[in-house]
Amino acid sequence: MFLTLIVLLSHAQQPSCYDEERNALIHFNQSFKIDCDKVRSPYSDLILHPKTLSWGSNGTNCCSWEGVECDMLTGRVISLNLSSSCLYGSIHSNSTLFQLVYLQELDLHYNNFTFSPIPNAIGIFSELKILNLRSSFFQGQIPLEFSLLSKLSFLDLSYNVGGNDPLLVKLLKLKNPNLRSLVKNLTSLDTLFTNYVDIGYELGDVLANLTSLRVLGLGNCGLYGPIPSSLGKLTKLNALNLKENDFIGTIPSSIQNLTQLFFVRLPSNQISGPIPSWFGNLTKLTYMNFHFNHLSGSFPPSLFQLNRLETLSLQGNDLTGTLQLDSFLKLKNIMIIDLSHNKISLHVEETKKGSPNTTLSNLKYLSLASCNLSKFPEFIAHQTNLHLLDLAYNSLFGQIPQNLMNSSIHSLEGIYLSNNLITGFHNHTTILPWSSLHLLELQDNLFQGQLPIPPSSVIHYDVSNNILSGEIPSVICNLSSILVLDLSNNNLSGDFPLCSGNGISDSLLVLNLKNNSFHGTVPLQCQHESELRMADFSNNHFQGKLQRPFTTCMNLEYLDFSFNQLSDVFPTWLGSFPRLKVILMRENKFHGVIGKPQNSTSEFQMLQIIDMSHNYFIGPLPYEYMFSWNSMKAFKMSNLTYMKAWENITFNSNAIGQAVTGYDYSTTIVMKSVATHYGKIPINLAVIDLSSNNFSGQIPKIIGSLKALYSLNLSNNALSGHIPPSLGTLTELESLDLSQNQLSGKIPRQLVELKFLQMFDVSYNNLTGIIPQENQFHTFENNSFEGNQGLCGEPLSKKCEALLPPSAFNKDVASESAIELDWKFILAGLVSGFAIGVSLGEIVIPRTRLAWLVYISRTRLREMIIRN
Repeated sequence: MFLTLIVLLSHAQQPSCYDEERNALIHFNQSFKIDCDKVRSPYSDLILHPKTLSWGSNGTNCCSWEGVECDMLTGRVISLNLSSSCLYGSIHSNSTLFQLVYLQELDLHYNNFTFSPIPNAIGIFSELKILNLRSSFFQGQIPLEFSLLSKLSFLDLSYNVGGNDPLLVKLLKLKNPNLRSLVKNLTSLDTLFTNYVDIGYELGDVLANLTSLRVLGLGNCGLYGPIPSSLGKLTKLNALNLKENDFIGTIPSSIQNLTQLFFVRLPSNQISGPIPSWFGNLTKLTYMNFHFNHLSGSFPPSLFQLNRLETLSLQGNDLTGTLQLDSFLKLKNIMIIDLSHNKISLHVEETKKGSPNTTLSNLKYLSLASCNLSKFPEFIAHQTNLHLLDLAYNSLFGQIPQNLMNSSIHSLEGIYLSNNLITGFHNHTTILPWSSLHLLELQDNLFQGQLPIPPSSVIHYDVSNNILSGEIPSVICNLSSILVLDLSNNNLSGDFPLCSGNGISDSLLVLNLKNNSFHGTVPLQCQHESELRMADFSNNHFQGKLQRPFTTCMNLEYLDFSFNQLSDVFPTWLGSFPRLKVILMRENKFHGVIGKPQNSTSEFQMLQIIDMSHNYFIGPLPYEYMFSWNSMKAFKMSNLTYMKAWENITFNSNAIGQAVTGYDYSTTIVMKSVATHYGKIPINLAVIDLSSNNFSGQIPKIIGSLKALYSLNLSNNALSGHIPPSLGTLTELESLDLSQNQLSGKIPRQLVELKFLQMFDVSYNNLTGIIPQENQFHTFENNSFEGNQGLCGEPLSKKCEALLPPSAFNKDVASESAIELDWKFILAGLVSGFAIGVSLGEIVIPRTRLAWLVYISRTRLREMIIRN
């Protein structure tokens, strides 16, 4: 009879929904826009599908609508799954959503609820078992009404964040009420995710009563204090994620009670002490990630008993001792091994080649960076399915052996060998064998001979800081997918190949040829819709004139021609590159007058750094260009972000993922003959260096509008006239060099408003008057002012009173009391007419200065009388 009932129910028609629930769904849907462009999350790869667009197209029975499920017996709506449905708008407590009081499942994750708070009305869903609000741009305090949802078994509030990765801002808070108040009644919870919710709480025994928990995710919640031993009571736990908090102390021994655990993630905390040997008893573990903590002691051999283990990441700890590398052959299911950046010494006398059980068929990711390796491990040569190999920051010496070059030749996508002592590939091989290679980092080694050429699949190739020589072969043009090509700091020579068609110039984002011996024409190319962002040709032997590319470099941001032998007038055509931020032309043979821009309102609007120093420019400073330098006119807060060629590029890769998150721009700024290197250029840095040319005329007042300037260097020119007071508005300025010119007049008092000024140089000009003493000016040394015969006052030895001509007292001084006048006449006699000189000096000295001099004179006279 029971079986018959089941069969009948299975063939029953879809139940018919209630009118009020259908209307509630319709009005709920009408309160939103459908806008897939507004739905963004840095932690989701879900496919967007606007489910509500089809509502009503297949009838009025809402139980048949996509994302809606009704109870087969009652017809009530019990499930609403609108995940990834491109909903854009807010949910308020008066929303018709809250008329669906029989809901058991509500899934709204991956939509955009426009930073609105989670409505308090959520507590009306007393039958709710599943609630998923993940990655939906909710904001504010999580309401106390959550504690009324006593039947909840699944709760996900994770990744409601704003900003761009990695500067994610937590939008949801759990402060008042706190975590304890939220979960005290939720004893049926099976799964709890609050990753990136701002909790800021010492966990203590808050979760001790949630004995049904199988999955717990509390990543990046601001939790602190020790990992509570009460977690050991959650004996059903399968997965534990406490990443990126501030947990301290050791791993509590009670964790060994979690015998059902297969996933444990504790990275980026402050956990110390050894890895407990009892982890070897948690035999169901498949994932174990403790990277970036302070774990110490030796690697526990018991971990090799975890024959189900697939991921082992211990990167960035303080583990010590010697580890036999072939011990990992016991971990037959291992896919990821990361022991990098510890103090472990790896013993590499492994099982001989040809012996059984030398291959880990599942191993895809092996990172042994900074593990004190001095020779290439034979262990690697036996692996056939590696996707990523990281041996950087070791002491590997000599050539890369042939057996390693034959390893995983069809699967390897990323190879990191930087910061070693490697001299080359076996038998000086120049055509590399890995057919699927995307990323190859060989920088900071001792590679010699010709440039090794990776396969055409390569995306990022860095061989900088080696001793490679010879010319670049034309086959480099076959790298049709490459984004980054960094050949800097070698001794490569000849003409760089000019690739055309579908070659290297079409895909490149970064071309860095800095500090080699290339000659001929600068190979600046922008073909078709070029994505080129950065081109560095500095410190080579490029000659002649700059050749304008066939097409405008629409995306070019950074361009460096410095330290070559280029001889040309100013390349005005650079003004057509709309995104240029950095132009460096230092130490060439550029010459002539810089003419007027063709369009003074649109050229170089993004420019922030320009260095044309040590050339042969003449005529006035290019003030007409400065009108359009809009990026220098407003200081922008950067949150310590830096100029990059890109933010994130995802490779179609099994192992690398987002391994390369950007290529940082770098530069060197010279201030007072001292070079300051910026390995990363802050996004708000603004610099003008026009020094060591033969510019003449006055300093244009328009410079005062460039209020974001950090450094201004106009030294060693033939500039004349006064220092414009408008420079006093450059309140972000830290370095101002006007030395070695023909400037005259006084140092404007407005410059004392430059409170961040650290370097100031007006030496060897024709300046006169008193050196200001306020704010930063009292910190500058004598050499900042030397070579100006008319300047006086500290820090110079020349005192200003020696410059004051004799005169009778002026009427303001004479109006003082008779006693004060007597003091002045006495002083005049003692110091040979000094006070009379002060009186006449009022013609050129402000009255505040006169009062100061009179005060000093009185003080000195009194001291003389007391001493006598």
